[in-house]
Amino acid sequence: MRRFYEAPPGVDLGAVAYVQRPGAVKEGTPFFLDPGMRPAEPLCSFFLELSKSLKAKSLEDYTYDALDLVDFLGQLPLATDLLSATEDDLVAYREDCTERREAPDKPATWRKRRSLINNFYDWAVDARLLDQRPYFRRSNGRDVLAWGATTELDVRHLTFRQWRFLKQVGLRGCLPDGPVDPTFRGRSPLRNSAAGELAITTGMRLREFSCLLDIEVGPPRRDASPAEVMLQAIAKFGLPRVVAVQHATLRENDLYRRTERTAMVRSSVKALYRRRHELFVVDDVDLRQMKLRGTLHGRRRTFRVEAMPAEIRRVAVIEGDLGLEPMALFVGRGGRMLSKQRWEQIFDEAHLRSLRISDDHEADVVMPARLRIHDTRHTFAIYMLQMLTQLVLREESERLAAGGHGAYLTDHLSRNPLLILQRLLGHRRPSSTLRYLTYIRATNLLVSQAIAEWNDRDKTYADYAAVLVRSGAV
Repeated sequence: MRRFYEAPPGVDLGAVAYVQRPGAVKEGTPFFLDPGMRPAEPLCSFFLELSKSLKAKSLEDYTYDALDLVDFLGQLPLATDLLSATEDDLVAYREDCTERREAPDKPATWRKRRSLINNFYDWAVDARLLDQRPYFRRSNGRDVLAWGATTELDVRHLTFRQWRFLKQVGLRGCLPDGPVDPTFRGRSPLRNSAAGELAITTGMRLREFSCLLDIEVGPPRRDASPAEVMLQAIAKFGLPRVVAVQHATLRENDLYRRTERTAMVRSSVKALYRRRHELFVVDDVDLRQMKLRGTLHGRRRTFRVEAMPAEIRRVAVIEGDLGLEPMALFVGRGGRMLSKQRWEQIFDEAHLRSLRISDDHEADVVMPARLRIHDTRHTFAIYMLQMLTQLVLREESERLAAGGHGAYLTDHLSRNPLLILQRLLGHRRPSSTLRYLTYIRATNLLVSQAIAEWNDRDKTYADYAAVLVRSGAV
């Protein structure tokens, strides 16, 4: 609307003001049209209700699932629609998704589809479009659409040598013996490796580290202390937590900031100027209270940095010496934050390169056959949990050996490694963190060897864990 809308002749409508008025339809709300280009019900009304509580990305995912279900029902021998579908029709859809397709759904994928179906029929009953759901649900929440178990966590971690090889060879484009590979065609190797280092030493999710602003991390401290970053709006479920970025990671980010980021900021001035009407132009930065004030879509706005949603962070710029400069820490072409898909592409390419170079040069590092950005978070979780547990047990044994008594219940709670790790990772439920404990017990020797490798070369994890145990809180 803001970029391309032109009022038809004879129509006096300020479209931008209309879509931004109080009570307007939320941005990201999907609309469904029938062959006559009229609103297709009941999907339009259902998604309008969902938009009141879900974000645009969740609405997009549900939209594709809804369209897939509608297409399936329309192709049945006796074609039907959502409001006329029977229990047998929906069971047939479950079997088609989980058994008959070329790439059947995994349990987690089907659980998401089932969630949409349950939400739709709950809404249809509440809206009095149906008297009852077309299928029976037990008091424990189970129904005929339930399928598959998703209790196990797919945990994959990297040893120090594997991460070092991925970082130097895959992300930075070096050869195993050190020099830069002249055939490497990757872009922004310092940015990519700095982002990976930030992820693996803090446990941040992709959405979290990719949306950081430069002022949140900042340069290395003179006293080599860690930088504390408050996450809230960009954290999963909006659960607030504090992340400590260690001095070694700050120094690596500063190298990227002074080189590649500076060059990218200079090259993006013209592109940002052309898009200035879409941007949040900041003219007042309060570092003490971490607040930003500026103009967004012609209105004055003030945001606490931790409360800024990802969509506002992506368009935040500030007037610099050369013109508009992005406030993002990790900057891509045109001064934009990199998308989730772009970050996944970067790490996929780095992984494939590290596999190829490892084979071609017969390196003594065996890279994992599969790798995701989220594996850096698992790496952090496993090492930190193991180290926290070892430190607590050692301090407890030293206390008893010196003739002291055992810790009180409050000490156990405040220094419990699982509770500390739950806060570090931003888990909503302790059960999510307990899965890492099960994994560690099952592969104790492997994890201990991996931790020893990290400790021999980099004290970041060990130092971090020691500070957390001494403080008893995060």
